[in-house]
Amino acid sequence: MDLEEFLKKEAKKEVTDFKYPIRKIKAYETYVMIFLDDEKIQVSDDDYFTYGLKDLKGLDGSLYETLKEHEILLKAYRGCLRKISSRDQTVKQIDDYLYQKGIKRPQRKPIIDKLISYGLLDDEKYCISHISYLQNSSLSVKQIREKLKKAGISDELIEKHLKSDYESESNKALSLAKKYERSIRNKSVNQKKQNILNKLVSAGFSYEMSLKAIESLVLDDGNELELLRKEYLKALKKYEKKYEGYDLKQHITSYLMGKGFGYDDIRKITEEENG
Repeated sequence: MDLEEFLKKEAKKEVTDFKYPIRKIKAYETYVMIFLDDEKIQVSDDDYFTYGLKDLKGLDGSLYETLKEHEILLKAYRGCLRKISSRDQTVKQIDDYLYQKGIKRPQRKPIIDKLISYGLLDDEKYCISHISYLQNSSLSVKQIREKLKKAGISDELIEKHLKSDYESESNKALSLAKKYERSIRNKSVNQKKQNILNKLVSAGFSYEMSLKAIESLVLDDGNELELLRKEYLKALKKYEKKYEGYDLKQHITSYLMGKGFGYDDIRKITEEENG
């Protein structure tokens, strides 16, 4: 018996002949709702017409189970549409979303293929638009590349569209260096330099570019000696109960050099404090 004959036979049955009588059908923009006695089932337009639900008075057990299985996929698909409508997505991001929803791999592919065919998923378009956006941020080229890879964009697409502009990259490094410098307080000049250098390198800028950015900063605010004096007194208080004489001097000197202060400045403050 083909599908057409089956549907004709089903349509002739009385409502009482069905395990799941259809009480109402309501069409929405992207799906059709079938109302049964104690529940309702979302069905796709394709299933609605394929199974001739318009002419059926109810569902038998087999068709009920089929529609319930399809409903899971329909809801997952509609969830994809909501995600895409709020923010561009890559194929990987949608695949991860479907996986989290419990959709198995063979069932995920048709959904993804459908979204691609409708132009709703396009990794190259995503790559181009996000590069344009991210290059106007403070992110380095390395960070932009990492973000795109994490989103699932292939190395081929990244290399095709992500171009490194040395001048732009240098300006970003300098801008970030200034930002970091403003956030560092009560540190020696050398400590500031090392701190900023570590942050810039961690942000994806090359060592040489990071050094160049730091060289453009004015890190000595004229308070270096005053800060050194405070650190000296702090070290003195820390070590004077354990050491004296030469040993005390050596421990204080090591402590201050570890803070990034120069030996000549340390000797000058030590002499001033000891009269």
